[in-house]
Amino acid sequence: MRETFLTEAQARVLELRAKGLTQAEIARKLKTSRANICILERRARENIARAKQTLKLAAKLRAPVVLEVKPGEDILTVPRRLLKAADSAKIEVEFSTPEIVAKIQGEVGAKLRGRTVLKPFEIGLTADGDMLVY
Repeated sequence: MRETFLTEAQARVLELRAKGLTQAEIARKLKTSRANICILERRARENIARAKQTLKLAAKLRAPVVLEVKPGEDILTVPRRLLKAADSAKIEVEFSTPEIVAKIQGEVGAKLRGRTVLKPFEIGLTADGDMLVY
């Protein structure tokens, strides 16, 4: 697995899991222990999560619009702020208000209680109108 964040063993375990094999079956196939397969799979998923966060950060650094959403804020106020910032930056956004709210809830649901923000997060808007929530 050249040029990825996964070792060959991690990639192989994920490939076999995607084919429906259990950890025990993979361990037998690769002549190792189930515990080793468990560790390989966990580390592979952690590496993938870190790679996704790295890509999000890279996109955020290039995003012409970044909004901070603070604790106590109602998420229903965010779409208006985002669309206003997009207009100022001359960025066309293809998300509707309900789609913006749904994306926020899907990405940072644990930072919300109902419509109220509990923990701060940011929303970036790329030059092509894609919305990133971090």
